[in-house]
Amino acid sequence: MKIIGVGIDLLRIKRLKKISQIHEKKFLKKILTVKEKFHYYENTRKINFLAKSFVIKEAACKAIGIGMRKGISFKKIEVYNNKFNQPKIRFLKKIFINNILLKITKSYVSYTSEKKYVQAIVILK
Repeated sequence: MKIIGVGIDLLRIKRLKKISQIHEKKFLKKILTVKEKFHYYENTRKINFLAKSFVIKEAACKAIGIGMRKGISFKKIEVYNNKFNQPKIRFLKKIFINNILLKITKSYVSYTSEKKYVQAIVILK
């Protein structure tokens, strides 16, 4: 299986916190899927949950190779944890690049955070 792409993203939590405080409902609507919103509202560490979702989705878009263009949006990617509590992604819609269906068979996600920053890397096969 050949690698389609690798994406990485780094985010300063303070920046995300500022944006989400000013435009919370609009921001959540743009970033999170319905399932993710449910988990966001039940989470006690909301900003960390949001930061994790944001960087993983950004990294996934970079791994696709076109970023947030050509029909790719945060709402087409869902972040979840598997039974081992590892972050995973699923694409909710088919992804076309230059009218060619992108066949993603496997994805690998790694995520790390500290007090000021969060970072994620995504590999797509």
